[in-house]
Amino acid sequence: MCGIAGVFAFDATRTVPAELARAMADRLAHRGPDGAGVRVGPGYALSHRRLSIVDIAGGAQPMALPDERLWITFNGEIYNYLELRAELAAGGATFRTNSDTEVLLQGYRTWGTGLAARLRGMFAFAIVDETAHTLYAARDRLGKKPFYWTESDGRFAFGSELKALHALEIDRRLRPDAVAQYFALRYVPDPLAIFEGVQKLPPAHWCFVEDGRVRQQRYWQLEFRPDPAANRPDKQREVLEQLDEAVRIRLMGEVPLAPFLSSGIDSYAIVDSMTRTLGRSVTACTIGFSDPAFDERPGARESAAACGAALIEEELGPDDLLELDWFTDTFDEPFSDSSAVPTYHVSRLARRHVTVALSGDGGDEGFGGYRRYLFDERENRTRRWLPRGLWRALGAAYPKADWLPRWLRGKRTLQNLGLRPAVAYARSVSAHLGEEVLAVLRPEHHAAAGDPHAPLIAAYEACTDGSPLHRAVHTDLLTWLPGDILVKVDRASMAVSLECRAPFLDHRLLEHAATIPPAWHFEGGRTKSFLRRTFAERLLPAALERPKRGFSVPLRRWCKGPVGDAVEQALADRHRGAPLLGEWVEPDVVRELLERHRRGVGDHAEMLFAVLVFARFLRRWCA
Repeated sequence: MCGIAGVFAFDATRTVPAELARAMADRLAHRGPDGAGVRVGPGYALSHRRLSIVDIAGGAQPMALPDERLWITFNGEIYNYLELRAELAAGGATFRTNSDTEVLLQGYRTWGTGLAARLRGMFAFAIVDETAHTLYAARDRLGKKPFYWTESDGRFAFGSELKALHALEIDRRLRPDAVAQYFALRYVPDPLAIFEGVQKLPPAHWCFVEDGRVRQQRYWQLEFRPDPAANRPDKQREVLEQLDEAVRIRLMGEVPLAPFLSSGIDSYAIVDSMTRTLGRSVTACTIGFSDPAFDERPGARESAAACGAALIEEELGPDDLLELDWFTDTFDEPFSDSSAVPTYHVSRLARRHVTVALSGDGGDEGFGGYRRYLFDERENRTRRWLPRGLWRALGAAYPKADWLPRWLRGKRTLQNLGLRPAVAYARSVSAHLGEEVLAVLRPEHHAAAGDPHAPLIAAYEACTDGSPLHRAVHTDLLTWLPGDILVKVDRASMAVSLECRAPFLDHRLLEHAATIPPAWHFEGGRTKSFLRRTFAERLLPAALERPKRGFSVPLRRWCKGPVGDAVEQALADRHRGAPLLGEWVEPDVVRELLERHRRGVGDHAEMLFAVLVFARFLRRWCA
């Protein structure tokens, strides 16, 4: 895993200083502590920071083919590179290294912009053709690896993280719509970035820069094709085979690796599959909390013992969890998913022992694991009982809906039943409603803020499949997964120079999961029913019955104490050179939320933490 950056001038006669490219990469040193490189050519400069994992002796970057026409800077791993290498060699290509990087160069020479669609892995890269003076960049299908870019002053510049672009004189004006989306969702969804003029290349897209124009194109999209005549035992066997293969190919490399292990079934399944694939016991990493309500170690110990795995543990107390100096440097866009805190600490623990970790991320998206999927399916079924106008009237009259049957009493249920399904889902999965966001934002930003749920609504309605589950999963694959989950894991792990691989997010496994009838996932009124049955022959029965737990922290309690104190301090801050928090939020509204939270009148922890993160972002990155 690495950090990449570069500048490509539209005019090939223009010089791009090596010092600029080096300064961009230096801001990404945590992503690649094992080496650094810069390539300066006519009208461009590429830079690279390397974390050595594959072909440690021969994979230095930027890399070129022997004729030095094509140059690449690449972040990621290509799991099918040996297959592609064999195919290219059969066509006459020759190789000087054993790296997957060289396969990308030869692949681009052979397949052009069709290269990305042939790749199986996680990646973000840029290839410059010196002769044609073009740049081709691509990002993996799910968005595991980041790619920020900006176009200004006749140049296209890019980097693995937004902080790399600070080496240039980028426009640091904040986008009101991105700010509003952050407060609604806890993250800024692709393709927006927090600053004017900066974008993210969306997952499953490539871009091509030529003659001063930037062209983007999607090369993959998950298609839901459930087979109504599917045989359940066959499907279960195929899923196990697909998962084992996804794990096997992610064991590539020349460095030690270990899995994360929580009390959940997804990480347990990864540890079990690794043990079967390697034919030996493995060592897994877990963290626990001094607060037993948030401690997953007992379940992790049971799972590890069943697999014969050794378990490295670390207990975190309140002081460890509240030490957040690393947070703002690590997340250079506003990001307030508090589960990033334990993710960082388990990554730090793993890095003391290995260079690569495997995680269970993706099992919920692929196999109906989130409770909101079940709620949305029930809402869509119930919505047909009455005209939408009548549901709206009921929602206005009984907003809490405490009298509803428990199975129907989801978050904002009655209000949702009177809305379009896409709008209802967006409101249900958001941290805050649009009206709550506008109450916190200053009025002068309201018009430009727009509807902060718009990206989710568009993603939900873009799915042509009629299944509520598939529409919800499609939404999450375009928003929540790349914007929150994968950002959290990438930044928290790379902050300590650890590569993290997610077998459940193998695109072929996801494509296979998309053929499973949706009803199989919710049998018995439970989430992830099909996967529980599939793993019944492998995993402990007790583990399959454990309730789902998020990788969470006691944020509600924190906000009554130290985090609340930090919010008060942020509201009073007058740091010279940085935009004031009061230029974006209404201090009196935030103070009232804090006061109500401390008195126990409602839970406002998510908004208070979002305000604190935003304040620290302003001070660190906008001064």
